[in-house]
This record gives sequence, C-alpha cells and structure tokens, in this order.
Amino acid sequence: MESFGEKLRTTREDLNYSIEQIARDTNIAKRYLIGLEEEDFSIFPGETYLRGFLRNYAEYLGLDAEELISIYHNMKIQEQPIPMEQLIEQKHTSPKPF
Repeated sequence: MESFGEKLRTTREDLNYSIEQIARDTNIAKRYLIGLEEEDFSIFPGETYLRGFLRNYAEYLGLDAEELISIYHNMKIQEQPIPMEQLIEQKHTSPKPF
C-alpha cells in the first residue's frame, strides 16, 4: 500500500507542480509540504496543524483528503507502543489453603 507521503509526491510530480508553487498557492510553508511528503511529523507544531495541512495539500492536488487522513491515522496507531502489561502474560494464582 502506498503511503500518503508517496501519494502526495507522485501526484505533485505527475501534475508538474513544484513545492514552491504549491507553497505560494496554499500558503503552507515549504518545510511543511516537504514534511508531509517525507512523513516527518517532528517538524509540525501540533497534530491539528498536520491534519489541516494534509487536508489542504491533498485537496489542492485533487486527492481524497479523507482517505489520506485515514492512512495517516492508521499509521499513527501502528506506531503507538503496546503497554508492557499487555505484552506480559499475567498468571493468576489463587491462594493455597493451609
């Protein structure tokens, strides 16, 4: 399955749009557009900004924004660590009678 970053980049390239052109047209800073294409979430000031920029960028390219946001959310869910207590099988022992 193609990641949302790859989908953004390949669509942009197919349309012969430059990052600079999209930055001007959408008022999204170039670094955020590159961050979306490279799926580098560390540069965004918050989750709300990331989703908003992703939605605007996808719509600008004529892509289904909801689909790309869904791909992003699924990816974030997969990255979340599983709590240690769920990984360790807990043995339930009943007290032994004396």
